[in-house]
Amino acid sequence: MKDKPLLSVCMITYLHQNFIIQAIESVLMQQTNFEFEFIIADDCSKDQTVQHIERVLKNHEKSEVIKLISHSENKGMYDNFMFALEQCQGTYIALCEGDDYWTDPLKLQKQVDFLEANADFEVCFTNINIVNKDNHIVKEQLIPSERKNIYEQKDLPIWAPTLTRVFRNRNFQNVLPNVPGLDTVMLLYQSNFGKIKCLDEITGSYRLHEGGVFSSKSKIKKIEAMLLTMFGSLKLIDRKLYLKYYAMIFKKLLALKIHDVKRFRWFRKLWTKNYRQSFKKLRFSEHIKIWVAFSIISMPFILKHKKTNQFFNKVLNKLLVY
Repeated sequence: MKDKPLLSVCMITYLHQNFIIQAIESVLMQQTNFEFEFIIADDCSKDQTVQHIERVLKNHEKSEVIKLISHSENKGMYDNFMFALEQCQGTYIALCEGDDYWTDPLKLQKQVDFLEANADFEVCFTNINIVNKDNHIVKEQLIPSERKNIYEQKDLPIWAPTLTRVFRNRNFQNVLPNVPGLDTVMLLYQSNFGKIKCLDEITGSYRLHEGGVFSSKSKIKKIEAMLLTMFGSLKLIDRKLYLKYYAMIFKKLLALKIHDVKRFRWFRKLWTKNYRQSFKKLRFSEHIKIWVAFSIISMPFILKHKKTNQFFNKVLNKLLVY
């Protein structure tokens, strides 16, 4: 292999003993006219994940492209991911976690060809299906075919499956905030450098299982994760998009208020802190709109009726977005 491969495949894994072999083999089956390296960073798994990886390394003919890093102490998903990215030497990086897998042997070739031919694009991703722990398909296609396929920062956030993303290698250290939706804020950061392309082809499978980082969360925990992600997003977006993101934050706060008033109050305080940090970037008219919206969600009653909640969401959209 050359000193600097054209592409690095980055795979983080933790407690994926039941899925890791399929994930690795889906990478090693890729047919490309370029060399790539394969970085696997295991976050101190206490099951048989590392042993399974080592077995593949011992027996697979393409094992020389794999670099396994097994941490002796648990770093956490964010630190493990940032560590893995830093190991990648390729011009491009492809992502696939240890519990997902690719289904198209030409996936990498198609995406690299696109990025090589289109210098104004920063990221290329594809469609996926969703499977359960037994590989049975539970959703044939995640992204509707009629959805647009070229995006800029003003279009975000969008569903862009992490396991299919290929993007230009940049310095991500000390840039991406440590939030639950790391893939969301990463795409926001990347959109500062170029456009984002979706190839309308199913090239991978996202797995739903009890150990899934996001899919296993409760409804309240998912709302809280989205709020923390949106707070982190404020540090990366163009100032012109602030009102759009405040609208999304307020709607999530409203949803949280329905389920748990105490948690709503805690996150409302956290919002105030984030708002103060961006205070100087907003115009006076924008401050007025934000505080009207804030007053709406802070009304001393809980919105339990679906139609009432929908009405206030429309009000927030009208006030801050449209």
